[in-house]
Amino acid sequence: MADTALSSRQYLDLKAQTRRQTHLTRILAFLVASGMLGAGIGLQVYPFSLLWAVAPLLAYPLLIQLLTMVAEKRGVAAATLSQTLLQADALCIGFACACLWFAVVPSLALLAIVHANAMSHGGWRPWLGSVAMTTLGAGAGGALFYLLDPTFEPVPQAPLSLVVLALLGLAVYMGASAFFAQRQTRYLRLAQQQLREQQRQALNMSRKLAKYLPPQIWGSLFTGKRDAKLETRRKRLTVFFSDIKGFSAISEELPLDTLTAMLNTYLSEMTRIALRHGGTIDKFIGDAVMVFFGDPKSEGAQEDAFRCVAMAIEMQRHMRLLRQRWKHEGIEQPLEIRIGINTGYVTVGNFGTDSRMDYTILGTDVNLASRLESACRPGQVLISESTHELVQDRIQCRSVGDISAKGFNRPIPVYEARDLKRHAGARNRYVSAETEGFALHMDLERIHNFDKKRILGTLARSATDLKDNKPVSLDFEAEGFVLHLDSDRLHHRERPRVLEFMGRSARRVQEQLRL
Repeated sequence: MADTALSSRQYLDLKAQTRRQTHLTRILAFLVASGMLGAGIGLQVYPFSLLWAVAPLLAYPLLIQLLTMVAEKRGVAAATLSQTLLQADALCIGFACACLWFAVVPSLALLAIVHANAMSHGGWRPWLGSVAMTTLGAGAGGALFYLLDPTFEPVPQAPLSLVVLALLGLAVYMGASAFFAQRQTRYLRLAQQQLREQQRQALNMSRKLAKYLPPQIWGSLFTGKRDAKLETRRKRLTVFFSDIKGFSAISEELPLDTLTAMLNTYLSEMTRIALRHGGTIDKFIGDAVMVFFGDPKSEGAQEDAFRCVAMAIEMQRHMRLLRQRWKHEGIEQPLEIRIGINTGYVTVGNFGTDSRMDYTILGTDVNLASRLESACRPGQVLISESTHELVQDRIQCRSVGDISAKGFNRPIPVYEARDLKRHAGARNRYVSAETEGFALHMDLERIHNFDKKRILGTLARSATDLKDNKPVSLDFEAEGFVLHLDSDRLHHRERPRVLEFMGRSARRVQEQLRL
């Protein structure tokens, strides 16, 4: 296996390998203790009667492994279990020191083993506990040997051979511990790399899935503010419906690739406008768009309604640029959209099943917005009376009377939203004019500064050529700007008006274009 890759087995068994290495170091520590005791008995440093103590020291690690398996099956927390075993190890090592009759060098070797292990696995608090448990084990062992043999006395000075054996055992244990630690560190480093890669993949996947959800909903799910469960609530929302007039007929005439590109461009542009105004995009149904304002985040019913209507007005004006672009691409059909807006109490939330759910809205007021869209003329924005009451101070509206809507027993008063009142008497961000052989549409807030010279140069050259009666055939497009000029189709009496309009447009670009 390469150093930079971690096999799935190693990744999945990382905890198991940690437990295994901890168990191996425990076995090695008690092998050192029982080995020193057995060697001491063989060298006649200790009486042969102490041979009984070798068996418990060898059996202890096996007993601990069995108890660990039982504790894990019963759901004992790993951290709690680890700390408990550290203290148990310290208690047994203290007893082993008593078995060695507290010989200085062998006892220090065992104490170095157990306390280094406690410090590396727990810190200073577990180490203090280990000191206490070692003292307790040593005291209990010494008391036991004294009861068995009242002549028992510590033997601080161990023979050289036992000292060498103790130091050799300590060296072997430290070397093995360092090897296990280095191996564990490598596994952890590789596991972190694998985790980072999985996080990157999960982030990429979440970004892909986000395209199937409204950004507001995806964001609240991703941050944990909202749970993916079946739940709904009643809220006052402003609901928006739009569609392209005659789209079904157009779709039968256009090639599939052209139709797909046109529809994707339209939906992309409408989505960009909706998100800028803070709308929650519910769904696309072919060319139809459904948006609502007021959930998951609301700025208040009045502000939600205003943003929705302002969005609709901008969409209608942006369609002029799109129509000119499509005409340049050979789509001659005059594509226009109809928009209906209503404000009212609806049911909003997750509908469906636990395995497949849809975040949407339901209710009579949703149906009314759809009916208004159906009753709307192409290029118009119709709003209900409830929406009009919320936006009339900020939106220029005119009453268009009552309409009869399917599913509603009473006539529905409706209004046409025409423009924002702050644009009345002021210079609008939109500039638009169209006649046979000429079309110019601008959205000054969308024109980039780096396009300014190109736009001004195009306007100047085409106006000069037109004034000098030179033939002009031009289709120019930049972000927020479309100019079509065909002098052969332009009527002679329209030329002065076109030239004047192009001059005013150039001045607007020169004076008002934002960075």
